[in-house]
Amino acid sequence: MQSPASESPPPPDSTVAHHKNLRRATRVAFVVLHIIILVAAMSLTPDGYFFRLGEDTGVPLVASSIILWCLLLSAKTRSGITTFCVLAVGQAGLMAGVGLHFRAEDRALRPIFEEIAGKQNRWKSRWESQMGQFSMTPLFEMISGKRQLSVGELRELQTQARAGRAKLSEAQSDMMLLVADEERRIASVSSVAASDFRRGYESTRLASEEGMKAMEDYFTDADQLVEFLIDRQGQYSQTPNGLVFKRDVDTEAFNKQRDAIAHLQEQVNSLRQSLGR
Repeated sequence: MQSPASESPPPPDSTVAHHKNLRRATRVAFVVLHIIILVAAMSLTPDGYFFRLGEDTGVPLVASSIILWCLLLSAKTRSGITTFCVLAVGQAGLMAGVGLHFRAEDRALRPIFEEIAGKQNRWKSRWESQMGQFSMTPLFEMISGKRQLSVGELRELQTQARAGRAKLSEAQSDMMLLVADEERRIASVSSVAASDFRRGYESTRLASEEGMKAMEDYFTDADQLVEFLIDRQGQYSQTPNGLVFKRDVDTEAFNKQRDAIAHLQEQVNSLRQSLGR
């Protein structure tokens, strides 16, 4: 029977393989830990800023991570692994710093955007109230026979139509000044946020301008229709079903103007509904 002292040591190849597996497992663990730390650092970024985070740091983050992992895999001494750890912690610290910067920016911008939303809601309410003062509903009631036609009231409606058109120009100027002021306030905190705000405004400006143009045409056509009715006094009669003209050419001209203004009325109603949302 052999004594324990006489047992032969394990083969050298087995020991080397064991050490290699241990080093490989250690490096994988460091890589996983590195990723966890990075995710934790990036989690400091507030909602709505992750796209900017990727835009600002995506390429440097990926490139530096690959370099760090190559350094880790090639490290053969403790000092090499220590270097990796120090650099990895520094990288995570930079990502955390970016996230905290975005968080501070978000805190500064949030009350500004809340105030902007309040101003815009008040502007919409004031605009809707002002436009209600220039309603052409009595005109439609008169030409449809639901309201007694009066030349004096027609002249008042003509004055309202012209005042409404002037008020539209004033409202457009007020909105442009409001947007410019809001953009300056946002830019004082973040030029990127100001650019995003400008792009958002530009994306809706065309539809808004088209709506305003429809309202301007609406008031212009109402003005012209009233002028037409005043000029044709005595050449038409009012019935429960609407106006009846003595000449076919006047009937044709009236129907054309009435249909045009009715179409514009639909566009104006659509604009008011969109502003009310």
